This record gives sequence, structure tokens and C-alpha cells, in this order.
Amino acid sequence: MKSSSYGILAITVIAASSNAMAQSSVTLYGTIDEAVAYYNNTGQGSVLQLQGADLASNKWGLKGVEDLGGGLKTVFDLENGFDINTGVMNQGGREFGHQAYVGFSSDHLGTLTLGRQYDPTVDLVQGITADGYGPAFTTPGDADNNDNSIRVSNAIKYASPTYAGFQYELLYALGGVAGNTSSGQTCSAAALYTNGGLSLAAGYLFAKNDQAGGIGTADPIQNNSVTPLYDAAAFVGSRQIAQVAAQYVISAFTVNARYSNAQYKPYIDFGAFDRTEHFNIGAASLGYQATPAELLAIGYTYTKSNGASSATYHSVAASSQYSLSKRTTLYATAGYTHASGTTFSSDGTEIVPAGGAVGDLTSASGTPSQVAVMIGLVHKF
Repeated sequence: MKSSSYGILAITVIAASSNAMAQSSVTLYGTIDEAVAYYNNTGQGSVLQLQGADLASNKWGLKGVEDLGGGLKTVFDLENGFDINTGVMNQGGREFGHQAYVGFSSDHLGTLTLGRQYDPTVDLVQGITADGYGPAFTTPGDADNNDNSIRVSNAIKYASPTYAGFQYELLYALGGVAGNTSSGQTCSAAALYTNGGLSLAAGYLFAKNDQAGGIGTADPIQNNSVTPLYDAAAFVGSRQIAQVAAQYVISAFTVNARYSNAQYKPYIDFGAFDRTEHFNIGAASLGYQATPAELLAIGYTYTKSNGASSATYHSVAASSQYSLSKRTTLYATAGYTHASGTTFSSDGTEIVPAGGAVGDLTSASGTPSQVAVMIGLVHKF
């Protein structure tokens, strides 16, 4: 009798342990992207180099979920970004610079997360734009964050459930400055509606980097000379970005179109950069799933800046992606940008001729045009 009781108890404990394990999980994941890249001009001349993240970000992460019962779950994600050719950590040397958050998720109430996160425009708008074909298809200098240069620290984000194809997200990041609750803050909102092959999205981001050295909760955008203060000086001011996008999938074709307006407002005198710089961007692309394994895409982006300086950028890009498996893809991308007008010197004190810049892939050209060609490999795990 005693032996039977022990046996029943052991079976009960094992069953309970198995059930608990089944309700919790931790996943290791990542993406590795490497390419041979050629640029006809990157400020001083042509260059041939190894360059990662030409189609997807180089990253690895740990994400997990625990079922708390009643449809409520605890979720977390820790995501590191790195340079494949040097091994150093990106995003200012942060260990988990892409994302680092924890929160609760409910099938009926939505998801609430706290920590360093992507803003809602990245989650809901970016996914239906041509940025999915690679950064050569995005805005020169990523002036409107279409290629996700910005991550937001100290953020509280809510993501709604999907209601008949409609979803929205809200984010607010606390600046943490005593006596001034608005200093360093970031706020963002976005919405996405999907019905069959049609997707429509809109989003808004406001980031206030008004503390000494341009400190705020949102990362700076300083990729190349398209954006003000791209190198030598920290941007002390605010950025406001509004964008809308549409995608339509019909048979093997995917059509994307988007418009965005970005405003960079300086809070101190940088010399020539002494007033708000505006960027108006329009873009369209066409993707074609030629075979189950091969995806072809072409795109055009028009960028116009005005304010203290004024520049126009015409950009075209083409890409071919071939899936060797579910995890491994070969790709080839070509991009061309022609610039006219003027932009800012790296410290914002002078107006200089604008140089061509293919997306946010490398430094702008020392001439009005830039050509980029990349052949690479992406592996996901």
C-alpha cells in the first residue's frame, strides 16, 4: 500500500513538472548577414569591402514566455546587435542594444512591455514598406527611420490584440529628469489594418534629445551627411516623424507605396543648422515571387529636404533573393542615388554640396552620385 502511494505521488510530481515545462519556454534565435560590397565613391573614392547587415540585421537573442493561467503570460526578449566583421557590439556598445524588455501578454487584452524597445512605427508601418528588401531600398541617411535606426530606452509599450484585421500600438518613454518630465521623452503611436492582400498603416514618432550631448530616450540618426550633425557633433533637439504606407499582394506580386515627413529641430545654435530641417519622402516598389525560392524586387525613393539647406535625392534599387533553405538565403543588391542641392557639414556650421547616398549603407559620396553593389549570404537560426 505504501509503495503504491509513493508511486502515485511520483507520477503526480512528474506530470506536474512536465506540465510546467510545457507552459514555459526560452528560445535562442538570431540572424547572420555578410556580403561583399562595392561603392564607386564613399567620400574619397571607390571601395571594395566586406560588409554585414545589407539585407538583415546581425543579431542574436533570447526570448521567452511563461503561461500564468487564465490567458495571461509573462514575456521577455533580450536582443544583441553586433558587427560580423569586427565582433564588436553595435548600438553604442550595448550588450542588448536591439531590445531588452519584459512584460505581460493576454490574448484578449493585448501586450504591455517595459524596457528598451522598437517603436510602434517600426512594428506596424515598416513591415509593409520596401525596407524588407534591404537598406538600399530605404531613405538616404535613414532620415525618417524607415530602416529602424532608432531604438527607444526606458519605454512603456502597449500592443493591442487584432480586431477584424486592425491593430494599434502606443509607446511612451520616460526621460527620467528630475523636475522636468518632458526632457528626454519619446512618444509614438501606430496602427495597421489588413484585409486579404491589402495592408494600410500609419504612424507617428516624437523624440526629444534635449539633454547635454544630445541625450534622450531615443537613439540618434547619424548615418551619413543626409541628416544634420551626422558625425562630429551631437544633435541636441527634437525629431518628429509621421508616415503612412500601403501594401497590396496579388498573386506573385507585391506592391508597396509610402510617404513620410521628418523634422529635425535644433535646440541650440549649430551655426548653419539654425532652424528646423524638413524631409519629405515618397517611395514605391514592386516585388515578384518568380519561384517559391526566388524573389525579385525593384524600388524608387524620392527625398527632398528643405530648411537651412535644401537637397533632392533620387534613388533606385534592385534585388534578387534566392532561398537555399528556410534558413539560408543568397542575395544580390544594386543601388544608385543622385543628389542635387546642399546639405550640412558634419558639425552643422557650414552648407556644403549634397553627395549621393544609397540608403544608410555607408558614407555619402563626395560627388553627386553613388553606386552600390552587394552580393551576400543570410543565415537565420
